[in-house]
Amino acid sequence: MLKQSFKYKQQKGFTLVGWIFVMAIAGYFIYLAMILTPFIVGNHTMDRILESLKEEPGITQKSKREIWRLIENRMLINQVRSVTKDDFEIVKENNKVIVYLEYDDKIRFMNHVYILIERNKSVELVRN
Repeated sequence: MLKQSFKYKQQKGFTLVGWIFVMAIAGYFIYLAMILTPFIVGNHTMDRILESLKEEPGITQKSKREIWRLIENRMLINQVRSVTKDDFEIVKENNKVIVYLEYDDKIRFMNHVYILIERNKSVELVRN
């Protein structure tokens, strides 16, 4: 009688199903990054625009309209379209100006699922 001996080898590495699962998770995070990146870059751009106002000579002597015009020109140059004048509040005090920015970005993620990003930023401009 012929004796057969079968030794099962331990599995090493991923199976096809394991690779599909890993690729699905990686694809999900890549998709998420592709959706969020433009909004993150836009937020960084708005931060730079507001911070650049600190370097503007005589900023505290300018009217609210002139300050808005400076912001609007910088937004136009940097192609920021998601922020409007209604999202800003400019408060003038004795020797300083405070510019508040508050707005929301609503990002469509999938079908009826949205990602809401709330942004709040303020910058205090003092006489220079």
